[in-house]
Amino acid sequence: MKALSSLKPEDRVVLDTMFWIYLFEDAPRYGVRCQAILDLIGAGRFKAVVTPVTAAELLVKPIKQNRADIADHYRRALTNLKNVELQAMTFQVGCLAGALRAKYDLPLPDMLQAACAIGAQAPRLLTNDKALRRVAELQVILLDDLL
Repeated sequence: MKALSSLKPEDRVVLDTMFWIYLFEDAPRYGVRCQAILDLIGAGRFKAVVTPVTAAELLVKPIKQNRADIADHYRRALTNLKNVELQAMTFQVGCLAGALRAKYDLPLPDMLQAACAIGAQAPRLLTNDKALRRVAELQVILLDDLL
């Protein structure tokens, strides 16, 4: 977890949707690592940011499966974690996402996530999406690199 060791308590990192899916579903390769990262956040090593993009993406599967209990569990978990900030979407973030989409031709949800990170002055994104490394305005930290 060398890429995270240089972070300071005031530093903020956007946690991409896959982080939460791996954590909540206890993914064989990533679940334990995501929990360890969440423990670092809880201990105040750095702060995490959750965007509306993650909230939306995370709730799709349980709602489609008529599992309101799981959707509620995810909502409660995201809103009750220590050192985790919930970010609001702004018009400026939308405009920045459009500019990033035009520049990098990556999917809009990914560019919204990137724009949220930049807009929150947390230009670090913890993800497992290698394509996001193309976004020069962000420091992209891949979970695979932390294994």
